[in-house]
Amino acid sequence: MRRLRRPSVEQLEPALAGAARGIAARLSAAGHRAWIVGGAVRDLALGAAPSDVDMASAATPDEVERCFEWTQDVGRPFGTLLVRVSAKGPVVQHTTFRSEADYADARRPATVRFGSSVEEDAARRDFTCNALYLDPLVDEVRDPTGGLADLEKGRLRCVGVARERFEEDGLRLVRLARFAAQLGLEPDPEALAAARAAAPTLSRISVERVLQELERIFALGHPARAIELLAQCELLERVCAVDALRPTDLAPDEALTLRLSALTFLGSAPGLAAGLAVLLDPSPGDPLGRPGDFERAFAELERLRPARDTRREVGDLWRLEVATLALFAGALASRAQRVRLVRKPTWEQAAHVLGAWLAARGEDPSELRALAEFAASLTPAEREPEPLVTSADLERAGVPRGRAWGQLLEEAEERQIDGELTTRKDALAWLAARAGAG
Repeated sequence: MRRLRRPSVEQLEPALAGAARGIAARLSAAGHRAWIVGGAVRDLALGAAPSDVDMASAATPDEVERCFEWTQDVGRPFGTLLVRVSAKGPVVQHTTFRSEADYADARRPATVRFGSSVEEDAARRDFTCNALYLDPLVDEVRDPTGGLADLEKGRLRCVGVARERFEEDGLRLVRLARFAAQLGLEPDPEALAAARAAAPTLSRISVERVLQELERIFALGHPARAIELLAQCELLERVCAVDALRPTDLAPDEALTLRLSALTFLGSAPGLAAGLAVLLDPSPGDPLGRPGDFERAFAELERLRPARDTRREVGDLWRLEVATLALFAGALASRAQRVRLVRKPTWEQAAHVLGAWLAARGEDPSELRALAEFAASLTPAEREPEPLVTSADLERAGVPRGRAWGQLLEEAEERQIDGELTTRKDALAWLAARAGAG
């Protein structure tokens, strides 16, 4: 049993508390009692500090608009507007109490009816811990579905019939795993059984919405637990085809155990790129073994449609993992090779991912640790030395532009970093000899 704190508006950051009170006061003057609802109330009960608040009341969108000078329509058919009390105050989402029915596409209800009570509104929410209400004017808490008791027992329970909640919106299947991991809750047996039964519903959810949940999973605590629950509920393969991304000499259970272990060693909030790099790695922890399989991993990454920067970052992490292991495998790695590797913008993150794999496989991390120490010891001038040979020098030496141009500049820097060229005079003499030999 965990000890909860009684939710109170006094525990909110002052700007949020002021905005919630201001919105509630204006709606109260119009005859409506407004409540802080959902995650903010849950977080207050757990002793966490909410970063925003959502509110709900029986006021329809038209009535809300009449109460405030600034509103923004973000979902009028579902009763949702953004509201701000003052020009510099926080923006708060307000949603009219409602009930829903007829989820034809496993996402949006075909029938929405505005309601008049907290109890009616709570009945359409996903989990009991998200069906909590706090009146910011009088600090009264309403808990129509027993969410506080579930939080106290460390239990994640659906509102009403779990199977119905999942069939209404298939994304709730992934949210089950995220909330359980994020909040340290154990899904109750009914929720787990219903999630397995409703697994096909996830195929009707867009990959963009699934990716948003994955991003939240990797941005919050205990992502390995969330991925483990997805696998336990037979949902992971519907999220991404990780079973196909494994060496044939590893059984599915072995590969999954390795991934979960690596995600655990990766830490509590690795971010989307690092999380996907581990989750979609086709050769768990041994990229030198099957480098060609990264084509399949890139294809699966593309299917998830992450932002271009994320795709590039994941690709960089995979390439740097391979390059680092290749450097370790080389009999003699020159100083220049090491400098060029560790100065890559994403090398530190790649080293973190590789370290997680080494830990998961029980392998010796000493070479990686030594390389990290080498990277930390480099001064800015050692990482990016002022070149002794420039493009202008190549032009004056009569080197034709083309492939050889870049190769000469690269070789000159390599010799400079390795200490073979130490002065401008020596570098120009070397260039003259190389250009003449060419």
